[in-house]
Amino acid sequence: MSIHSLTRLFHNGLIKIQRLASWILDVLYPQDCVFCRAPSGGAGYICQPCLEKLSFHRNTACTICGAESAQPEAEAFICWDCMTHRPAFERVFIVARYEGAIRDLIHLFKYQRGVWLLQDLARFMAAVYWVRIQPLNLPIDLIVPVPMERRKLKTRGYNQAALLAQALSRAIGIPYQSKWLIRVKTDVSSQTHLHRSARLANAEAAYRPTYKQGLTGKTILLVDDVMTTGATCNACAKHLRDSGAKAVYVLALARPIRL
Repeated sequence: MSIHSLTRLFHNGLIKIQRLASWILDVLYPQDCVFCRAPSGGAGYICQPCLEKLSFHRNTACTICGAESAQPEAEAFICWDCMTHRPAFERVFIVARYEGAIRDLIHLFKYQRGVWLLQDLARFMAAVYWVRIQPLNLPIDLIVPVPMERRKLKTRGYNQAALLAQALSRAIGIPYQSKWLIRVKTDVSSQTHLHRSARLANAEAAYRPTYKQGLTGKTILLVDDVMTTGATCNACAKHLRDSGAKAVYVLALARPIRL
C-alpha cells in the first residue's frame, strides 16, 4: 500500500474518531448553540430560535448559474455570461447568500476545524434538495464533491466539500462517489479578479478526470461549499461530462452577490 493510501486511511480514520467522540460528548454533555450559547436541544449546534433568525434570502438569480441579481425586484433571468457562453453544468442551486451569519458558519467550518457544524450545514443543503431539486424529478445518480489539492488536504485534514457531499448523500439516499475528479495543479492564482476566459482556463487546468467514459449516461450532483465566479464548478462539470456524464447539476452552500 502506498504512503498516500496510508495517509488517506489515517485521515479518514481520524475524522471518524472525531465524529464518534463528538457524538459521545453530545450524549454526555448536550451541546450549546454556536450563536447564543443556550442549549441547542440536541438537534445540532444551532438552537431553533437562532435557526429561525438565519437569513437564507437571495434575490432572483440566474436560472442557470445561480448568480444573484443586485435588484431585489428583478424578474427571472439568464445572465450575460450564461447567454454568451453556456456552462458545462445544467443548473446551480444555492442555499444562501455568502454573508452575515451564514458566512461565519462556513468560515468556522472551513478554516477553523469546525467539523462539528457538518450536520447543521448538511441539513441546509438537504432542505434545498427536497424543496427545490427533488420536485423537478431530476434523475440524479451520484453525488460528487469538488476535490481538494492533496497538500491542502493534508494540511487541513479534510475536504469540506467532500464532508458535505457525504452527509448529503446519507440524508437524501443518493450514492456518494469521490473518485471521478482530482485536483492536480497547485499554483492556480485567485480566480476572482481574472478575466472570464482566464478563469475558465485556469480552473480547467487545476482539475483532471481520473477515469474516462466511466460515467456514461449518469446525472451528477456536484457539491461545493462556496461558489464564487463559477469557474471551478464549470471546470469540474466539463471534466465529468468528458467522462461520459449525461448532465451535471451543482448544489453549493453559498454564493456572494456580485454587483
